[in-house]
Amino acid sequence: MPAQPSPYRRPGKNGWYARLAVPDGTKRSGYRYCVRSLRTEDAAEARRRFPGVYASLQEEFGLIQPRSRQRLREAAEEWFESVAEGADSLLDAVEQVSGEEVEQDSRTGEYNPTTVQRQIEAAVRRRDTKEIGPTWEEAIEAWKGRRLRAKGELSPSSVRSMELVVKELRNLKGSLEPAQLTEEKVWEWIRAQESLGKRPTTVRTKLSMLRALTKACFKVKLLKQDPLSEIEYEVAPGESYRSPTTDEYRRIWGNLDCLEHEDKTLFSLLMLTGMRLDEAASRFGGHIRSTEGVVTLEISELKGESPWKPKTKASARILPWPENLETPAASANQQLFQKCRYRNGKFGKTASQRIKQKLWRAAELPVDSTLTIHSLRAGYIDALRAVQCPLEIEEAIVGHAKAQSTVHRGYGNGYPIDVLKEWSGKAARLLVSYA
Repeated sequence: MPAQPSPYRRPGKNGWYARLAVPDGTKRSGYRYCVRSLRTEDAAEARRRFPGVYASLQEEFGLIQPRSRQRLREAAEEWFESVAEGADSLLDAVEQVSGEEVEQDSRTGEYNPTTVQRQIEAAVRRRDTKEIGPTWEEAIEAWKGRRLRAKGELSPSSVRSMELVVKELRNLKGSLEPAQLTEEKVWEWIRAQESLGKRPTTVRTKLSMLRALTKACFKVKLLKQDPLSEIEYEVAPGESYRSPTTDEYRRIWGNLDCLEHEDKTLFSLLMLTGMRLDEAASRFGGHIRSTEGVVTLEISELKGESPWKPKTKASARILPWPENLETPAASANQQLFQKCRYRNGKFGKTASQRIKQKLWRAAELPVDSTLTIHSLRAGYIDALRAVQCPLEIEEAIVGHAKAQSTVHRGYGNGYPIDVLKEWSGKAARLLVSYA
């Protein structure tokens, strides 16, 4: 009998791992094994996490196919009457629907059904197909469908982010499924994220994504209840992004020359407009235009080989290009910042790491989770408030959703570009004065 797969230790490493022999004819056929960390040094915990991680590796290489829960629900429903009338046993129904025997302890005679078999048993006994919960793949599809109806087509980065959150949860809890989620298990996952050094704002974002997933499953009746509806994760004011101080701005301005020309222009653009990094990094030469005699930069959706969408509808906007900042020399179809590579639906992730590594060291800025590239956006918003920019104009410049929802604000074409230039220029000049 061939040896059953199990966790193993890698030479020179302390943790436990799962590995799968790479099948021939795959894109990784040049490698012998595909390895995944079980993220634990405890042997018992490694054995508990191993089945889920190993199964995900098998699915990745197409060695097994995720079971269709819809078919299981339909098959289970066919047994409702016969089991209720005593014509068939509940055990027979579970084994026939699941397609495999229920494991039985040879010494005690106790049955040890799998997670799916337990769900099938509950569904037949209670005559309710909702007891058979969705797979994670079905849950993601339900979330996609709900988002598509509410907000239109999803960006590749949104889908990728959701898949990564689900992968983390599955790896932590082994064979955990959406129907098995409880507040206690979600809090265990949250604490694990914190122990890995994840920023509180990052944990909150991931939790909100997971909440959207379970809510979608509940709405389309894949889950009997939403297990995350009552969970609240508070982030203390000091643990979120903060604006740079005046002294930190002075050190930033004094050390900008440590960056290469492209990175210096990108960083200055972020600082003087409050743009998000991927908004600036995703722009092409054709997005720089002259509008009513003002040089502007258009933030809009990209299609084609590198699809990208603004974060929200309000994020799609036209911004005045900062005064005294040179525009990059790029053709209409050429990316403004060519070092900002496209990956998983986003631009500029490596640029953030590259700039921070150089500039933060040169300017002797604190290396913590509260002062990041995104802090420039917070600093710019503070500058708009310092020059007493009206709230609605501030929202139009930085691309925030409206603070209030009133009918009249949905009409018209927005503020004239010269009005936006006036206030954005005031904020930029204030920031330059810190140099």
